[in-house]
Amino acid sequence: MTDVPAPYAQHLENSRSYRLSRLLKRYLDDYYLDGFIGLIPVAGDVFSQMFNLVFVYISVFKIRSVSLTVVVIFNSLLDLLVGLIPLVGTVLDFFHRSYKRNFELLEGFSRNDAEVIHRVRHQALLAAVGIVLLTAACVWLLKNLFILLEQGWQMFLNWL
Repeated sequence: MTDVPAPYAQHLENSRSYRLSRLLKRYLDDYYLDGFIGLIPVAGDVFSQMFNLVFVYISVFKIRSVSLTVVVIFNSLLDLLVGLIPLVGTVLDFFHRSYKRNFELLEGFSRNDAEVIHRVRHQALLAAVGIVLLTAACVWLLKNLFILLEQGWQMFLNWL
């Protein structure tokens, strides 16, 4: 779908999923709830990324834009990777605002903003490559974090 017709944009903005995406953006990024959830090592970051499924749903089923979907997924994976970095990622999670970025992209598409649509189309190929790299980095980080947690647990049990 190339452009979102004006009547459809109004319909999209009145949909429950779009209103939910606005609320998620507000609470998770504007009120820093994503950062606080991220304080729970690994599980908090993985859990908070579930909320990005709303943005993916809208881009796939409501707007029907492959390029938008790819960029939304890239933003979400980047947020996950940032949050998974021990200590530094926990702090950065308060400042990296993927929900706000994804909402602005959805809003730009729903309002037929030519600049946003043009920018997303040009970022889509790079974002697709980024998804592969970010997925590999997230898997590597998760694997190593679980190894560290297991070793820490064993040290704790030996200490007891």
